Amino acid sequence: MPGTLQEGGASFQTTHWTLISRARQSDSAESAGGALSAFCEAYWPPLYAFLRHRGYTSADAQDLAQAFFAHLLGQDTLSRVDQEKGRLRTFLLRSLQNFLANEYDRARTLKRGGGRQIISFDEHLPEAEAAMLATVHLDDVSCYDLTWASNVVKRAWRQLHEAYAAEGKAQRLAELRPFVVGGTTTPPNQEEVATRLGVPIATLRTWLSRLRQRYLDALRAEVANTVSDPAEVDGELHHLYRILMS
Repeated sequence: MPGTLQEGGASFQTTHWTLISRARQSDSAESAGGALSAFCEAYWPPLYAFLRHRGYTSADAQDLAQAFFAHLLGQDTLSRVDQEKGRLRTFLLRSLQNFLANEYDRARTLKRGGGRQIISFDEHLPEAEAAMLATVHLDDVSCYDLTWASNVVKRAWRQLHEAYAAEGKAQRLAELRPFVVGGTTTPPNQEEVATRLGVPIATLRTWLSRLRQRYLDALRAEVANTVSDPAEVDGELHHLYRILMS
């Protein structure tokens, strides 16, 4: 990933830790489930990948992920969140490992679809399975970390795409993306892209500079959602870069 880490830009008023806190303080399981719905949708891929690498079938991994998120909504679990705050990445993995150790017998008796359905796997399950197979050479924790990092990048890029689309610049973003996130076997040619977009090469390079900065800001905002202390953002960003570059 090009560019350097930049300071600032992320708000800590509403983070994923905030959602957990709201769920803990909710008066009913229904309202708690609403507070954590988006959170669960965002974080099931790395947990699912971890479970699959532990040897669970796809169906069992889905059931266990559902059971784990339902477990997180329990008062006894969420009441300990304040003492366990820090990096959401490590909190979730530690919590899942404890869950598997302490509640395996109960969790494995769940019938598929018979437990509390908090997340839907249908839309993104093929993608998650493909990602899991691509990391089969890794151990379960490394697979979890790589899936977590890839998911952060995906969410950051999705937010960036939505912003560019709202500005009427979706085509520009599609042309510039390979310069920022790669994904092509042959590096794009700046002159050819500038010609397709109908702008001078100097304008293209200005657009690229701005896009890289907006992408870094989007990554920072996503990572900021996963920590309880702003001082931890840079450390998590460096960790994310190390995972993706290894």
